[in-house]
Amino acid sequence: MQTNVYVDTNIIIDICDSQRIMHDQSFELITHYMEQDNSELFINSDTLANLFYILANRSTLNTDEVLDKMHFINEIFTLVSIETKDVEMALALCADSNSKHDDYEDSMQYVCAKKIEATLILTNDKKFVSVDISIKKTED
Repeated sequence: MQTNVYVDTNIIIDICDSQRIMHDQSFELITHYMEQDNSELFINSDTLANLFYILANRSTLNTDEVLDKMHFINEIFTLVSIETKDVEMALALCADSNSKHDDYEDSMQYVCAKKIEATLILTNDKKFVSVDISIKKTED
């Protein structure tokens, strides 16, 4: 049985930028799930946009290195597109005072994980909220 694993943007940025504090831990975590034949790893389309921006503007990588990282990530992970209904769901979670979802980006990632029926979310965000999908954090 295949396991759908959703990967939070911060993990992707970590594995692409060796200067980040959580680089080694994030790389180990991703490698573990990549080596499992029954796991498919997913990211959303916003992750690629955020990755490019952060690597191009906040890392020591040059443009060619950034583009190489982008191609690498695009080849390894299955992309979940974000549609209007997904945006509305994420905004509704943020607006719901009972949901504990007060971060739009995290809410969108949660919505995308639900969309692909993920059984696990990989993150190193201590504040990431999920009530019905297991979370594996790099420090766990």
